[in-house]
Amino acid sequence: MRRRAWRTLTWALLWLVLLDIGASVAFSFSKDVKDVNPGKLQLFFDYGRSMEARVRRMTRADPSATAPITLAGWYSPLKATDRPAAPGATPVTVYGMSHAMRLAEALHNESPNYAVRSVGAPGATTNWSLGAYRRDAAGRKSKVVVLAIMSSTLPEITSMTPMTWNVSFPLAYTQDRYLIGGDGKLRVITPPYESFTDFVATLDDPRKWAAAVAMYERYDPFYDSLMFRATWLDHSTLVRLARRAWINRRDRETAGDVLTARGFNADSEAVRVANAIIAQFAAMARHNGQVPVIYVVNNYGYGDQLHRALADTLERDHIPYLSSESVVDPNDPSNYLPDTHFTDANDQKLAQALDQVIAANLPAAAR
Repeated sequence: MRRRAWRTLTWALLWLVLLDIGASVAFSFSKDVKDVNPGKLQLFFDYGRSMEARVRRMTRADPSATAPITLAGWYSPLKATDRPAAPGATPVTVYGMSHAMRLAEALHNESPNYAVRSVGAPGATTNWSLGAYRRDAAGRKSKVVVLAIMSSTLPEITSMTPMTWNVSFPLAYTQDRYLIGGDGKLRVITPPYESFTDFVATLDDPRKWAAAVAMYERYDPFYDSLMFRATWLDHSTLVRLARRAWINRRDRETAGDVLTARGFNADSEAVRVANAIIAQFAAMARHNGQVPVIYVVNNYGYGDQLHRALADTLERDHIPYLSSESVVDPNDPSNYLPDTHFTDANDQKLAQALDQVIAANLPAAAR
């Protein structure tokens, strides 16, 4: 009886190994690093691969040969989109994620009164955006600066790179980490590298890469060695699936501790850092002679909880803002595209509302 049980177990394990190998071969990821659509099954079975293994596979030292996604979002050089405008138009710069970039384009289409410029990164959290504003010398010429903040990525405002939390896309760029000191003011921890060139040099140098990873482990609460570091287990389809399930569960629990449709945790680090960031952004902009505006993006499923989480700071510091729920019902799925962005029509309505916010806060002499 015992021998039969061991034989059954041995055959079961053998078949699991064969299935694992077969799935890895059948759904292997494209060898072309520029192939951004390798297939749904390939993407599904690859999501659980460690982030280090994924960025190593996609990164080439030559920018013309590397995967385009590895070039996005770097602080150095900071890439901006300038749109044509009539002479005398009021310069406006928008900082943030793709939702903010869509709003910038809609504002450009809405009014010829603005010379709209945008600085963004895919999936950018607001700590990235404040870091971009701090480094953006050209942005000092703008009379209005807009900083975006989004409910679905609010928990990640304490991260140093999307590599520690964005399992869907291997985004390699880095961002400032802000900590609240004993005096209530923000303290900034700059990332170990800020450009694609320095990232490649760090990735290729074991000592530099180990130092960078150690920094993430110390300052980034989303860092998880199981998800981040490359090992031989990355070759196992079963391990990748199990890892993906673990990561999804971890992220749901983390988000639930910060912000949900039912409410927000005012004592969470993410909420406290978010309020400190918008306060510092407003103070810096005013010091530079600019009008600050906060764009609050309320994603579907979160209601207006992000606006509520920021309301006291916005009112206390008299910071102009546009909160999307004042224009777009956050609980109506028809207001969103399948990729979670607002529909084009809603972006245009939001641009009209932003126009009104700017007009109400821009001194007449500056228009």
